[in-house]
Amino acid sequence: MKRSRRQVLGGIGAGAVAGLVGTPASATEFEPDTERVFVHPETGLLDGLGDLFDLVDAVGGTTLLEFDNFEFVVAEVPSAGLEELRRDDRVAFVEDDDETGIPGDWSPSLPDLLNPPDGSDCATHPDQRPSWGVERIGADGVDPNGAGVDVGILDTGIQSGHCSLSVAGGRNFTGDGPPGDYEDRHGHGTHVAGIVGALDNDRGVVGVAPDVNLHAVKVLNDDGSGRYSQLVAGIDWCMSNDIELISMSLGGESESSSLARAIDKAHSAGHLLLCAAGNEGNDGPDSCGAETMTFPATHENVVAVTAMDEDDRLASYSSVGSAVDLLAPGTNVNSTTVDNRYAQASGTSMACPFVTGVAALVWETREEAGPGPNASVSAALTESAETVLGTCAEGDGLVNAPRALGADPTVAGDGGLLGGGGPLAILERIVDLITGFFEWLWELIS
Repeated sequence: MKRSRRQVLGGIGAGAVAGLVGTPASATEFEPDTERVFVHPETGLLDGLGDLFDLVDAVGGTTLLEFDNFEFVVAEVPSAGLEELRRDDRVAFVEDDDETGIPGDWSPSLPDLLNPPDGSDCATHPDQRPSWGVERIGADGVDPNGAGVDVGILDTGIQSGHCSLSVAGGRNFTGDGPPGDYEDRHGHGTHVAGIVGALDNDRGVVGVAPDVNLHAVKVLNDDGSGRYSQLVAGIDWCMSNDIELISMSLGGESESSSLARAIDKAHSAGHLLLCAAGNEGNDGPDSCGAETMTFPATHENVVAVTAMDEDDRLASYSSVGSAVDLLAPGTNVNSTTVDNRYAQASGTSMACPFVTGVAALVWETREEAGPGPNASVSAALTESAETVLGTCAEGDGLVNAPRALGADPTVAGDGGLLGGGGPLAILERIVDLITGFFEWLWELIS
């Protein structure tokens, strides 16, 4: 029986015509007179997406991708036919499928202290040690571990055979391999995944929420680049598979109405989306007029995360802007990477998964399974945040696991009387305490 294109595309599954779509320009040589675009139908003027396919065909284009949860498609259209498509009354608008990717120049290091002599032999992996970030946000002193919570890591994939990781599944939306190949051949996605949920197994590192279900949603190619359509496909897959948390350590220079619509719909369906602010830099924590964040971190329905260093200072590379929600550790963070190894890396890419991990801890305490309580979880994160910088650069403040879970904030997240952070931050607090004591004593005797 001959099948229609609608049946063929629909049969490939949840947002996942990955073998046909999501291939960035860097990986596919389109004809010079074609463009890759999102095509949005005018509501009520088309009888289903089949008619939209016909419109694309009529101008000599090819439909590359349809989604389960969004009423628009991605197509490759000849430049000569693009204006004709835009002028058609049945088309609401046509938008370029722009590029996204890893924020800034991601340059991990492989410290000898962390790495085993034989990566393939788990018995040779070093003894487990939490990163400074896990300790700084108090995640090493709480009871929930993220059990039963599904987290989608929208990135370069995750190494499925890593001794410190357990990958529940995933999907590949790039042109680098078939849909079922979500292996990470870059390293970024595996590093992000380890910060969220590296296993508590006495080896290597441990994540903020070590019992979460990690899903490798490969939306960036093996070189770390991608297209917004691949990111939309990843969000679509998470929605179709009830993945509660959607973590995005990536960004693009331009905004996208298509991606914004996908985010809005996922948010309305109860998913919590989190994103790295970007690595475009700043002029200091008081530079509140600067807007250096990348998209989609600037979207109102995304939890946007900036980065700090071990001394509780805003990281020099971190983007800032009015859309910042939270601050998290981002400099010199130890985590997992490819080839069954461990790496130290810096960036808002590393800060975002710390917040994702705490969100998983809080989500675990909610009675509702699956998407739904995103508003209450987001509120718990922001309302419990710890003031560190005292400026717009931290949004509501540093994410704090004990506080977000309703625990005593002096137990772990603040590091007790002296607070957390690096030696400089602790020294400053000691000076403040001594100064305060002498001021009190002077008032007493004067």
